[in-house]
Amino acid sequence: MADIQTVLRLLEQFESLMHEIYDGFSETFSRDAEASALFSKLAFEERSHLGEVRFLRRLARQNGIPFADVELDVEALRREVAQLENVRRAAPQVSLHEALVIAMEFEKGVAEVHSRKAVAKANPDVARLQGSLQAADQRHFDALLAFARGRGLKST
Repeated sequence: MADIQTVLRLLEQFESLMHEIYDGFSETFSRDAEASALFSKLAFEERSHLGEVRFLRRLARQNGIPFADVELDVEALRREVAQLENVRRAAPQVSLHEALVIAMEFEKGVAEVHSRKAVAKANPDVARLQGSLQAADQRHFDALLAFARGRGLKST
């Protein structure tokens, strides 16, 4: 079990890093208009997700909105955030194929899949917001996969 603020703080870091990574990939692949546009769009959407997580943190801090502890492996979430830090530093040196694989892995990772479900369970009133974030994560994954397939790249 984990405190909701701990989980949301880590999710805030995660979303911020995803935004920075996608923004970096957009710049790294600026000579490939299609790839740059894809990563630019994903960066924009991750910034929106960051705003939603910040909103949830504010809700959780307010006494009138009760949140139960969250059933989640916080250490796995911390490791994923640490991995994202490494990816952010390496972003300018990765190939397009590597960028796509990395992005798809994180879109299906602990933060994006498991933590969203855990936060939704902690407060049924925010379940719909978490559901919309999960749907957005799935759209990100699908867009990355379609792009990779369109380029003839193996996604995993």
